[in-house]
Amino acid sequence: MTSADGAWDRAAAVASDLKPGTWESVETLALLALAARDRPKDAALWCQTAQETAARLKPGGWASVRALALLSMATRATPG
Repeated sequence: MTSADGAWDRAAAVASDLKPGTWESVETLALLALAARDRPKDAALWCQTAQETAARLKPGGWASVRALALLSMATRATPG
């Protein structure tokens, strides 16, 4: 395992214990999806969770714009 794998595993473990519900969580989930591009199943799961969370939130500030732009990048980069 490389240190990059260890860092990703640690980030994924911490994120899986948190409840998404903010634009910050959408942004973070999208980043996890991008970081998991060599793990298609993980990337798809993080991307789906980010999309579901974003659908429940009301956009209206820079945080939402940043999160939605990052989610768009993650969605395009995720196979399937």
